[in-house]
Amino acid sequence: MKILITGAENSLAKYIKNRFKNTKDIEIDSFNRDELDISDKNSTYKKITDSNPDLLIHLDSMNNIDICEGDESLAYTINTIGTLNAAYPCSILNIPIIYLSTSYVYDGDKDSPYFETDKCHPVNIYGKTKLAGEKLIRTLCKKYFIIRTGWIFGEENCFVQKVLNNSNVSMFVCSTEMGNPTYVEDLCRVIEKMLHSDLYGIYNCGNPLSTTKSAWVKKIFNYAGIERSILEIPENFLRNTATRPKNSSLNISLIKNCFDLELPSWENRLSEYIENKLKSQ
Repeated sequence: MKILITGAENSLAKYIKNRFKNTKDIEIDSFNRDELDISDKNSTYKKITDSNPDLLIHLDSMNNIDICEGDESLAYTINTIGTLNAAYPCSILNIPIIYLSTSYVYDGDKDSPYFETDKCHPVNIYGKTKLAGEKLIRTLCKKYFIIRTGWIFGEENCFVQKVLNNSNVSMFVCSTEMGNPTYVEDLCRVIEKMLHSDLYGIYNCGNPLSTTKSAWVKKIFNYAGIERSILEIPENFLRNTATRPKNSSLNISLIKNCFDLELPSWENRLSEYIENKLKSQ
């Protein structure tokens, strides 16, 4: 199986490429944005069709939420039009596309974890442009896996590593935002199942159970053996930032039911990750 990955310069794409490059019967090809400008329809079509992959993992996106909010046009060009341009050759080649979407397609008003069938009503530009990309894929392609996820950690320079690197400076964390930390290796396990499946559709992906962003940061310090307090503030006190959904918690039962895959808790994965990081220092 030949897999093509877009957005090869980002840390998540590098992790996924390394994760599968030595897998038997899998050949990995990848393009960074200098090599594949997804905003250019014609060159994107030519690059992908010339590569002639068996499956495309589309990871190229503009995922800095605050930058998206400040430049809606660019966010739309990359996240929506770029996804359209990546999906079109997949439909022509009749190959599956795996698209990494976001839990921020949900509005956050629900009091419990979101199912894939819940109505999407994004509250920021990032979520809106990613949801628009989802809709285009569903319109164009018969074979697609859309993965809604968030709070990914474990790749190079991830959120957990940034927290540990800045453990000596004052840290302000939203006290109300809820979601599911997602260990990158478990995301890869889900992708691996999809590589050999025709159960196409939309899937929520995250490690159970949901938590607040502030509780997550506290656990990071706790597992690292760092005695540190953080400053918890409500979301409406944060200035010059895009609105985040108050609750982007995910129900992941569909992954378990469809792929017979039960993901461990984020606390277990976080503990393992930090323990391995400390051992390697």
